[in-house]
Amino acid sequence: MDYFQYHSGTDQTFIGESSDSSPSVAKGTFWVRTPKKIGKPQDFSPPSVAKAILAAPKPLLKIRFETTQYAPNHLVTLRNAEDGWTKDIFGIYRFGGWEFFLEKSSYPNNLEFKFVLDQAYWMNGFNLNISTSTDAFFNEAQIQFPPVPNRYKHGYDNFHIDRTRIGQDGIPSNTREDIEYDVIVIGSGVGGGILADALSDSGIKTLVLEAGGLTFPTHTTNLPGDWSRLATHHQVGHYNNEPGSDFILGVHLSLGGRSNYWSGLIPRMRDWELEFWPTEIRNFFTTQNGYSDAEKLMRKGKTLGPFQDNIVTKLSADFSDWIVEDLPHSRHQPNISDANIIENVLESSTGTFSTTDLLLTSMAFDGTAGRESLTINLGHLVTKIETVGSKATAVVCQDLLGNVTRRYKGKIVVLAAGSLESPKIALNSNLNDPNNKIGVGLTDHPAFFSAEYIIPDGSPFGGPDKHAKVFMSKRDATISNHPFNIEILINPVYWNLRNPDDDIRQAPNTSRIKLTFAFSSFLDNDNFVRSNGIGQKLSVKVKRNQTGVSHFTAAQQMRNAILSKLGIPFTPSEGMGYGNEGTVHHAGGTLRMSGDGTGVVDTDLKFESYDNLYCADPSVWPLIPAANPALTLAALSQRLAKTIKAKLS
Repeated sequence: MDYFQYHSGTDQTFIGESSDSSPSVAKGTFWVRTPKKIGKPQDFSPPSVAKAILAAPKPLLKIRFETTQYAPNHLVTLRNAEDGWTKDIFGIYRFGGWEFFLEKSSYPNNLEFKFVLDQAYWMNGFNLNISTSTDAFFNEAQIQFPPVPNRYKHGYDNFHIDRTRIGQDGIPSNTREDIEYDVIVIGSGVGGGILADALSDSGIKTLVLEAGGLTFPTHTTNLPGDWSRLATHHQVGHYNNEPGSDFILGVHLSLGGRSNYWSGLIPRMRDWELEFWPTEIRNFFTTQNGYSDAEKLMRKGKTLGPFQDNIVTKLSADFSDWIVEDLPHSRHQPNISDANIIENVLESSTGTFSTTDLLLTSMAFDGTAGRESLTINLGHLVTKIETVGSKATAVVCQDLLGNVTRRYKGKIVVLAAGSLESPKIALNSNLNDPNNKIGVGLTDHPAFFSAEYIIPDGSPFGGPDKHAKVFMSKRDATISNHPFNIEILINPVYWNLRNPDDDIRQAPNTSRIKLTFAFSSFLDNDNFVRSNGIGQKLSVKVKRNQTGVSHFTAAQQMRNAILSKLGIPFTPSEGMGYGNEGTVHHAGGTLRMSGDGTGVVDTDLKFESYDNLYCADPSVWPLIPAANPALTLAALSQRLAKTIKAKLS
């Protein structure tokens, strides 16, 4: 789901915070992980977006308060004389302390301030006074607060729930524990959100438990501005890397989960990928409208116009042994028919799909398709599932807003918290695991990233005001022969931003093209997720995925052939960046599916050892596809909704 794939650069770069497992940079600083360079390195340069973020235009003052006693779910803020003593300045909790960043130019040479706990309790003692010319550091011996009520400490860095009237009114909760729901869904992202909407629309009494709050009301590219910083600023540190592992952060805890941050790509898996999925699932995708129904739900875009059509026609003629098509994209175009004719002037575009949109729309209306059968409790961090024999009986969670432990009963329980959080809950629940596969196999798919190439002036395949997204895969590909998809972006600067200000977003002086080669991958059984107990961070061990390295020559040859056919200058021997070897955004496999009882869940996504416990997220992947996972997950969630409906009828 491409949360940290910055498409405006010449490679894929991950922007985040350093950690103890990143010894090459100072702890607590911003860092950039640049992929390895395969081939000649001199043609590979860091992306401009990374430079823009790292080269902050205004110097920042950092104030840090080292504390474990007042870790989240406590909240420490900063109040000062300059901003007014009633205004909270919010910080980030990471690496064992609260950090606050202030623009130096906005403050005098000396700053008078105090820390405040839970927006109610001032620190003891006199005001603090520091020089804004140097960073300031404090510890628990220096900063003390009056006695306050204890709060549940969840162990997640940079996780804070916005407590707003909008969230309260838009998502009214129901915390009664005497209700027995038909279905409890844990997580509101692509899997859980789609499932909950489909079930509640059928009159099935559904409870969604979401750890986060209402951060955004829609996908971030439906908001004006540059959304890439939002994805970075809202990533949550929820695990520690084991020695030798450098898995990259990427989870986002909020209504809609990571469906608010994904890049909107919805390709289908090809036959060579489906070969490694159980026959029942393979048939669902290929002959039972599994993908087409999901494409309808996710608002598959219809066209990018004649320029893109010309590119597809050209490459189809030049590469007859390859499938060439528009890059499948979730970008709603309701006014354009399948024949590319403007016809529907009544329906407005919903932009890029997110389950936040989906669930908020349901909550806004009465009736069966609205909120009649749907309850969403925000700020509910699930800690374990209670079971009796082969039955899941209840879900235990921490109400982070109410600071109360709660227990909800459901006839059916569905884990949809993601490829790390779902196995964490399973492990903390001591679920029966006859095949010893819970938490095993966490794997992402690797990719090569080309440089950006300038398209010559006058070329029919360029122009600073033109944009195209093209998708290619070999017709006779196998797991050992061209096992990759190719994404071709012409003028990637026009990726996906909503921009009402023409002075901000102008056409570039030159037209550019870049290519990505994404590979499928078997699960790596040496990778694992291990729970350290409720309230503690996970431990993660992920080796760099080298699946694509042996196919570099094939990818390089295709890059060269495509650029040659389009008449774009390049150096044939130059290398490409290699990344995605260990990231959470497309990773899965920790609760793998099988059709023969050898996995964790069966083809109905039901846990092998339980009658009423299911999973609806990429944890169930038996193979990590080259295709981005969103469409596959959406289709499986729709299928699971039908399975559960039949079971409850």
